[in-house]
Amino acid sequence: MTANDASESDDPYAGLPELYDLEHAGFSDDIELYLRLAEVIGDPILELGCGTGRILAPLAAAGHRVTGIDRSRPMLDRASGNLRNAGLSDRVTLTEAAMSDAEAAGGPFGLVIISLNGLMHLPTQPEQRAVLTAARQALDPRGMLVVDALNPSPELLVSFDGRIEHEGAWRREDGISVDRFAARSHFASEQRIETELWYDWVDREGLLRRVRSSFPMRYVLPSELDLLLEIAGFVEWKRYGSYDLDPFDDSSERLIVTAEVTPS
Repeated sequence: MTANDASESDDPYAGLPELYDLEHAGFSDDIELYLRLAEVIGDPILELGCGTGRILAPLAAAGHRVTGIDRSRPMLDRASGNLRNAGLSDRVTLTEAAMSDAEAAGGPFGLVIISLNGLMHLPTQPEQRAVLTAARQALDPRGMLVVDALNPSPELLVSFDGRIEHEGAWRREDGISVDRFAARSHFASEQRIETELWYDWVDREGLLRRVRSSFPMRYVLPSELDLLLEIAGFVEWKRYGSYDLDPFDDSSERLIVTAEVTPS
């Protein structure tokens, strides 16, 4: 048995790019939403915290001009390879930078995307506010921001009690099986969710390799996100509870917000 602790470096995602792609290979629930928004709002498009390019690729394939920012070099390297293999490299610009450094990507942009809990990976409210402000500054006057985060319902938060749970199993084409285990603990006073992940790789001979990572996430309450958007300079925003843009309510799994630079 061998082990690799991705949390030993400053980048908790350093050992996770291939695992991220394996885990999300069948997830495309949000793609149609971004394609529809891109069609309505227009190019160019910026994704903050783009990871391995899961969203960049379908947007580029649809003909859009796309830029992705991420602070993790291993994730960007994986994105670059994915885009090259798909023949999309010439339509996408990748930039290694923090999400708050949106100006490093150029612009202005018609659409800025913070997808799939990306805002929650910023562990403090000032950092979240800085990113929303940077997104506002990166947008042109007709532009729109879209944020996708989990809805921090009491029922969900109480389930983050530190227990270890098996969250998924996958098998690669070469026969290697991968199991993911996670433990999440909730600290209400700081709106913080401490996450520990373990990925167990087992090859055909039964040799086990474990990859471990840990990181904090800070959830945002709906009304808090409204205030942060106002402070950042947005003038109009709407909440939704699903990728089909159903109304947001207490039972919604997602908190999806679109925010505009100028009134529509």
